[in-house]
Amino acid sequence: MISFPVTTSPPFESQFFSQRIKIHSKFFYDKGKKFFIQGVSYGPFRPRTAECSFFPLPEEVKADFLLMQQAGINTLRLYHFPPAWFLDLAKEFNLKILISIPWINRYAYLSNLQSFQDFKKSLKNKIKAIAGHGTLLGYFVDNEMAPDCIRFYGRRKIERLLSDLLLFVKENDPDAALSYANFPPTEYLHPNPVDFYSFNVYLHNPKELENYLSRLQNIAGEKPLLISEFGMDSLRHGEEEQANLLEEHIRIVFQSGLAGTILFSWTDEWFTGGMDIEDWAFGLVKKDRKAKKSYHVVSKLFQSSSLPLYKRFPLERTPKVSVIVCTYNGAKTLADCLSSLKRLQYPDYEIIVVDDGSTDHTRKILHQFPEVIAFHQPNKGLSAARNLGIEKATGEIVAFTDSDCMADPDWLYFMVKTLLDDRYVACGGPNFSPVPRQSIQETISLAPGSPSHVLLSDTHAEHIPGCNMAYWKWIFEKIGYFDPLFRKAGDDVDICWRILSSGYQIGFNPSAVIWHYRRFTVKDYLKQQIGYGEAEALLRFKHPHCFGSLGNALWKGRIYEQNLSFFSLKKSSLYQGIFGTGFFQFLYPEKESFWSAFLKSFEYLFASSFLSLLLSCFKTTRPFLFLPLLPPLLAALNYTNRVLKEKRSHSFLSKFLLFFLVLLQPVARGYKRYKTWLFSRKLSLSIPKGMSPADIFKSLIQKPALLSFWSKTGQDRLFLLGAISRKLIKTASLYALDSGWDNWDIHVYADPFWDCQLLTLTEIYPKNERVIKIKIRFKRTLLNKISLFLLILSLYLLFLEFGQNSLLLTLPLSLLLLSFLSIQKTIIGIKLKEWIKQTAQEVGLEPINEDNKPSKPL
Repeated sequence: MISFPVTTSPPFESQFFSQRIKIHSKFFYDKGKKFFIQGVSYGPFRPRTAECSFFPLPEEVKADFLLMQQAGINTLRLYHFPPAWFLDLAKEFNLKILISIPWINRYAYLSNLQSFQDFKKSLKNKIKAIAGHGTLLGYFVDNEMAPDCIRFYGRRKIERLLSDLLLFVKENDPDAALSYANFPPTEYLHPNPVDFYSFNVYLHNPKELENYLSRLQNIAGEKPLLISEFGMDSLRHGEEEQANLLEEHIRIVFQSGLAGTILFSWTDEWFTGGMDIEDWAFGLVKKDRKAKKSYHVVSKLFQSSSLPLYKRFPLERTPKVSVIVCTYNGAKTLADCLSSLKRLQYPDYEIIVVDDGSTDHTRKILHQFPEVIAFHQPNKGLSAARNLGIEKATGEIVAFTDSDCMADPDWLYFMVKTLLDDRYVACGGPNFSPVPRQSIQETISLAPGSPSHVLLSDTHAEHIPGCNMAYWKWIFEKIGYFDPLFRKAGDDVDICWRILSSGYQIGFNPSAVIWHYRRFTVKDYLKQQIGYGEAEALLRFKHPHCFGSLGNALWKGRIYEQNLSFFSLKKSSLYQGIFGTGFFQFLYPEKESFWSAFLKSFEYLFASSFLSLLLSCFKTTRPFLFLPLLPPLLAALNYTNRVLKEKRSHSFLSKFLLFFLVLLQPVARGYKRYKTWLFSRKLSLSIPKGMSPADIFKSLIQKPALLSFWSKTGQDRLFLLGAISRKLIKTASLYALDSGWDNWDIHVYADPFWDCQLLTLTEIYPKNERVIKIKIRFKRTLLNKISLFLLILSLYLLFLEFGQNSLLLTLPLSLLLLSFLSIQKTIIGIKLKEWIKQTAQEVGLEPINEDNKPSKPL
């Protein structure tokens, strides 16, 4: 067990922070420490003076602020612009202010653009009067736009108006945090650019609330999520039920990793619509400021905000966790990684670093962290390093991150919370970019192709990235360890698919955050994409049923990338309920079409480049030279504009670099994927000694090979298949096993031109004896088919150009190619048959001569 001093400092540069509350990733920060919003709504109140202020008198406000301070409340949500004295008084009590901009004449603004412009002019003076005040946290540009209003005027128009207002407020108060206070009936409404997401949610069922917050966390992505209103009426439910609900709500909010919550409301005194509201009582205190039971419950929870989450809201148990970091020449970021792991707020964990043959100053850095358990091995690859970490781990849970990552202090808390759910044997979380160290790193971090998770639902994952994943240690004994075939990447995808195919489930916690340095140079970024391309090909060898015809993974879930996706033709469906009255109105994005994906793929880039080259060869087609390249160029331009839309400043060089990377990413990834897929096939066998030319010729003309073996001790075909699989692994041959949907048992990737499929049968005889039969079928590879296609195309073009005379030139070439393919097939068949015979004999099976099979009565 490691005991480190508790801190909530973020794992990135402290100079990022100033005196005002700042946002980075999923959280607010105050002077470099996490600031959890523990707020209440305040007002509006019946005006006390002729100036029609919607706030109490200063002495009343001061009394309220004193009670709030004693309760641990640190934020107020206001529904009108406050006077200057109010802000000064809030600063005195160290309270932060969030202001909801009131749309007094909302429907006039929507139907009359000039009215909206006049509204903005009056708003400018109010913002300028308080901009930069130290207690001002930010603004909500509106609150709960009615769903029928959005349906009537159109979602796009409403989003444009709100986005326009967001930009307008940002221009007049650049440091203010901005959001739109949404609610479930209009969940689909997403104006930009918001700094944090906020929802008014009044779900009183704890489980339903927890599930919905998981959904909202995924919608919020890299940005903080705040509950901007939540409460219960004590008139209808009673003070006891109100207190119990708020206690459960606060627990769920912080255990779900939200940035905070604002309770509605501070007091039962409520004035709106020109009248006092008498038949609702949502306050923590009554109108006379007498505390309700909920005030004392909330106070107890809010006053413990300085404690780590595992002490504020204890888990049912805290199993020991072994955090494993595998590194190969990762010295540049290793110190940052280990420093962040030292700050983890979890009571029982160990840090294990596996140095996979590094040649930089990794060992020197490890000496600076004596509490870290370090192991060194020759360079064997990422999977082998992870397997060594698992073997040395002493925890019930093993968690993985990379040496170029930094963990949020509460990372393990959220991981363990998910794994304690009996449904899951593994868990993952998102990975976001830290504050970039250089402008080029910031641009690279925005490029596509970063590690991402794939979700089947809000809490169930199909894939969790290797830089942020955790497992119960026992699962590796059930399904096997990481496959050493994957030296750089792909091991995480492989083990996720193996877990799911074994009937287990993988969880996802959007609050278990890792900050992942993208890449520091263009060269490193492209090298990373090349590694991913190689991994995709290796995965396709092992899981062919999980890939499409273009080599693209066929995910069942939704891919969540940090950045916006490429331009696509896919549409979304919006459920609004009958007459637009649905309480939960969801946006259902449809899967991208084949053609939309194809236009952005390596295959299309390759084909369009070839076509453009062909068009350039002829004078009549030369004007259309760039026409085939327009789709990927437009897609890259659209991606660049969308990703940089929220950035306040970016140079032309940054735009061009991002545009260039968007175009180059599928090229680098696709080239390596195809190179590996086409030329990594190998069957490490040799032709048996003593074979005569007659034997080779017989194999050449033979139909699909059939091998038979006799078992006197009752072994069946599964026994032989297991032996063959182990032998394939031992010889480093590439193969795939039947997924349950295939008509073969083992698919062997023999060479670049031929694959072999093994299909087995068990015949049962008396006295528990068996005959095991293996049929060997040959399949042409993509390279084989392309070779034949090019040959036929060449023959056709030459025939058109030279007529029958071309046959004299092409016939020898055709015979040479066909002979080469046939000889390759024969050699593979000979090798494979003899190798299977040898394997069968090693496990005690007797070969049966195909011409003299024994006949046994059934």
